[in-house]
Amino acid sequence: MNALDLPKFWPNRQYSQFISVDGVEWHVQTRGVGPAVLMIHGTGASSHSWAALADKLADRFTLVMPDLPGQGFSSALPPEEVCIEGFARRLQGLLQALGIRPKLLVGHSAGAVIATHLTLHAQFSPAAIISINGAFLPFGSAAAPVFNRLAQWLSKSRLLAYVTAAHGLFNRPVRNMLVETGSNPSAQMMQCYRELISRPDHVTGTLKMMAGWDLGNQRQLLPSLRTPLHLIACSNDRTVSPWQSERLSEFVACSKLYKIPDLGHLGHEEDPAPFADIIQATL
Repeated sequence: MNALDLPKFWPNRQYSQFISVDGVEWHVQTRGVGPAVLMIHGTGASSHSWAALADKLADRFTLVMPDLPGQGFSSALPPEEVCIEGFARRLQGLLQALGIRPKLLVGHSAGAVIATHLTLHAQFSPAAIISINGAFLPFGSAAAPVFNRLAQWLSKSRLLAYVTAAHGLFNRPVRNMLVETGSNPSAQMMQCYRELISRPDHVTGTLKMMAGWDLGNQRQLLPSLRTPLHLIACSNDRTVSPWQSERLSEFVACSKLYKIPDLGHLGHEEDPAPFADIIQATL
């Protein structure tokens, strides 16, 4: 696949490239000038999620915006690597191949978890991590194993992926899904998510990511984090409750909590301005 194969409406399409690293074909967008910022999207999204925020930051930062393996237009990881450690390790390999050492890490939802894992285990030390509605805490000791087993079962069904993809062609289900996160999606974002959900490989990759998501070890390591962690919580987030960021700020010493009113889980897509201000202020 190459950039010409992307949908013509795809945001920042002109900045897209495809690069193969250790058997994974990455779709990554690189845009802007200045210190490098790695931007890691959440589960079920892709680099398109950063489009509005990139418009605000590209004159001050070099933005590196990959699709995580198995999602968007990047190829999948081997099954045994579909976990927090696997995504982080492969991202580090991508950065090495690109010759980039990011000054900042920005992660949305599950992407924030990957960002902290990269910092705790990788060979570079960013100046700061910015978490946007970070999904750092498990559903609970009772619910988490049930959720993981269900996701594991669903991820093995290609029939489900094709049925979901066919369902994704219709406007209303996609809009309902996004509204349920507490956000008000733009027409462009709806078009992007509709495209992603119409792709069986993306649906399968998303389910496999959910199935392999084990936060137990990560939670134990977070108190040892020494890189400043900026926790942004949107008050209307119905996917990851704001209390997760509030609670995390209590046991990570070098953290700072920001509360943004009215916006939902996809707040950076709805209104990028307050997020851009926080990111710029970190440097």
